[in-house]
Amino acid sequence: MMLERAAKAGKAPIWQVAARRLSSPSKNRVEVNVGRISRLAKAGEAVFVPGKVLGTGIVGKRLVVGAFSFSSQAMTKIRATGGSALTVQEFLKKYPDGSGVKFVE
Repeated sequence: MMLERAAKAGKAPIWQVAARRLSSPSKNRVEVNVGRISRLAKAGEAVFVPGKVLGTGIVGKRLVVGAFSFSSQAMTKIRATGGSALTVQEFLKKYPDGSGVKFVE
């Protein structure tokens, strides 16, 4: 899996944890609302969710969010504040070493 390769190549344990979470059965995957992400993250911070981001709540700041998947409402709310909703591949390309990334479950 690409997360495991990124963990080894970049010596980034955050991607090893993410790989374990995403390799678990889909019924055990994390679902996090944008409101929770907004409460936990600072403006401009990079956040990774090892599951799906849902659209409930308010996003009051610009965030870079990476996740396995997004609801359409979550993508709209994140982008409306000038933030980015990135796929796992896009997020890994932007943050290969995991430095400065907050892990939200």
